[in-house]
Amino acid sequence: MKKNVYILSFSAFVVNLGFGAAMPLIPFLLLAFDGLLTDLPENLGTIENASQIAFQMTVLVAAFMLTRAMFARHFGRLSDVVGRKRIVVIGLALYTVLAFAYTLVFSWIGLLVVRATQGVASAMVWPVAEAMITDSVSSSERGKYMGWYMTLSNISFFIGPSMGAYLYKIAAFNLYIPLPYSLLFPFYILTILSLVGLILSLFTVETISADKRKNAKYGIFVEKTDKIKIKLPPRISRSLKVIYIMGFANGIAMGLVAPVSQIFVIEFITADPSAIGLLSTVSGFAGFLVTYPAGIISDKIGRKKIIISGQLASRTATFFVPFVKDFNTLLTIYSGRVMAFNIMSPPYRALQADLVPKEMRGDVFGTVQTLFNFGAAFAPLGGLLYQIASEWSFNIFGYTVPGVAVSFWLSAFIGFFTTALFILFVHEPKEEEKEYISAIDRDLLSKTPLTVSVEKS
Repeated sequence: MKKNVYILSFSAFVVNLGFGAAMPLIPFLLLAFDGLLTDLPENLGTIENASQIAFQMTVLVAAFMLTRAMFARHFGRLSDVVGRKRIVVIGLALYTVLAFAYTLVFSWIGLLVVRATQGVASAMVWPVAEAMITDSVSSSERGKYMGWYMTLSNISFFIGPSMGAYLYKIAAFNLYIPLPYSLLFPFYILTILSLVGLILSLFTVETISADKRKNAKYGIFVEKTDKIKIKLPPRISRSLKVIYIMGFANGIAMGLVAPVSQIFVIEFITADPSAIGLLSTVSGFAGFLVTYPAGIISDKIGRKKIIISGQLASRTATFFVPFVKDFNTLLTIYSGRVMAFNIMSPPYRALQADLVPKEMRGDVFGTVQTLFNFGAAFAPLGGLLYQIASEWSFNIFGYTVPGVAVSFWLSAFIGFFTTALFILFVHEPKEEEKEYISAIDRDLLSKTPLTVSVEKS
């Protein structure tokens, strides 16, 4: 069933390519909707009052994350019963409709509605797709194929922003489409690419057994009737709890900086969309170079040490971002930050799958996504903090740092804290234990009590 890996990875590529092209233009749309973009952005150098949209930008992110959080675990659990494929296909259909909806809005409230609904589509697609991929390969190859999946996703994200900037420039300088319509032009390409992803998903192979889906169709659930309960040993249960805490805390950390990072660049470095696209493309390419090898290496030497190294390096880079004064230095730090994050991402997802039987993976992946998104839903507080801090500055050993640095520093320290929890409390199963967990069938649980015990009543 490795066919699923290639189809879902390529679907993720084309959909994320479109969103990668369109999303970096949203800050400029907000500036245009608020009358703060008085000329083509590349003609303005930097935009000093860009911090005025920080709250709006973070509300958009929070709306997406909150709706995704509300539904991710639900769809993960539902996919464990009714099947993965149906959920993924419906979600990608919704993605396609929403991609076109972006071209019809001309206010930040309109963007808010579309982004919030997009969170539902995201909850249907990506956690379930990840569970479907891990279902389709052996435990010894999960890191490798999650690396493949993440690699294609990352390629799309680093190509997308430059493609979006190029499409915008075609609209503005060759087709002479005025603002804000020239900024909306890439969303038409997004619609086409989302449709391609939808068509590809129709060719995936279901990984949940037909008997289980037939029971769901007629409202018969063996697990509920027999009251079979999986009881994980303490080391696994503790590890999952820490991973859940990490998901929530890392969501908060992401919400503090991700929505305002572009605003920081626009306000202090450059407002040229091409430069911003180049920043994402170069740093994304650097991340691409390490993603796939990181997954393969984690299959050979273990997940945990790679995850820890990536976490520490990415948080350190986040801490130093506000000290930057020029584009080239920012490009270097961004590239190192993305590389560090991409090194730890495939083994982190593979570790989650290693810890539990197949029947629980949709629930676990969905729960992690849900908690991360709930944490990121606090992003508007980060937007308020950014706007307030934009009036401050710090003098550190004679070096002036803008007040907005507090957002980056707080995010970094949250990441350091969760990494410490991970080091102390997360168990990494050995190869024999991983294979044993993968082989568990609920019908045979009472005969295999070494790692999992069963309670019946």
